[in-house]
Order: sequence, then C-alpha cells, then structure tokens
Amino acid sequence: MKIILVDGYNVIHASSSLRALLSKSVYKAQAKLVEMICSHCSLQNIKACIVFDAYRGEGAERKEEVSPLVSVVYTGKGKTADSFIESFIAKHKSNYSLIYVITSDLAEGMTVLDERIIPVSPKNFLKEVKTSLNFISKSYSPRAKPFVYHLISGDVLRRIREEKLSKDKRKS
Repeated sequence: MKIILVDGYNVIHASSSLRALLSKSVYKAQAKLVEMICSHCSLQNIKACIVFDAYRGEGAERKEEVSPLVSVVYTGKGKTADSFIESFIAKHKSNYSLIYVITSDLAEGMTVLDERIIPVSPKNFLKEVKTSLNFISKSYSPRAKPFVYHLISGDVLRRIREEKLSKDKRKS
C-alpha cells in the first residue's frame, strides 16, 4: 500500500491559482487543494494525508476523513506540518510499501530519505495532479464530478459546495 503525505501550505504556495485563492480565503484554498487531491487519489487509487499546520494557531490537533482515500490533518498549536509528517513516518513506515512526501522543505526531504520514502517537490506533485485532473475531464463527461464528490464528506464537502454555489451566483 502507498500513501502521499502532503504539506498542504507548501503545495498551495507552489500554485499561482491556489495562492490567489489563499489571498481571498484560507478555507477556499484548502478546499480546492483537497478537492484536487481527492480526484487524483481516486484515479490513482492511492491514499493521501494532507497536513495543514497551525503552528501559530490555537487548539488541538484534529483529523477529518474526507474520503475513503484522503484525510486532512490540522496540527495543534506549536506543531508544524513537517513535524507531523516526520512523526507519522516514524510510527507508520512499516505499514506502507512507498511513502511520497510532498514538501518544499529540503531539510524535511533529507531527514526522511529511505528506500521506501520518496520526497517530491510541490511543483512536481502539482504537475501529476493536473495530469490526473485533465485525464478525468477528457475521459468522462463534464457531469463526471459527482463521481469524485460522492467520496468527499464532512466539513470539506460543505465548504466545497458553498464555494461552488458562490461561484455559480457570480457567473449569473
């Protein structure tokens, strides 16, 4: 079994469109990234854990299962995405044949080097995700989005639907 560990804000900052969303709303940028990764993972049949750090924020760590393949972790106060990823690898490395670590932090990539742990830059990961999204849009009708949406649940789905309604209202 394989898993992708994603430093969410590293990927958001590597994408001009996600950065633009981030300037409007943290939640919109997060929801869009989660939506993209859910589609990618459903096509590739691979698990992912997207980590958003709350290093300066308040509150305890929380985890949301947004689909059977994708979970989102919001770290607790004082914990970075990198420290969560390192801890996850230390605890769960034996459970996976391959672990892809998506981060722009070179030090993080270097500390997790192992034959089963593959560091990937956020830009290269975004290229893979965009390839999956293009395949989905070309291979299925425009109405294929529900194929992926039925896998997303919880607060993330609510935020994605709210954003879509907001976008539809602006178009009309």
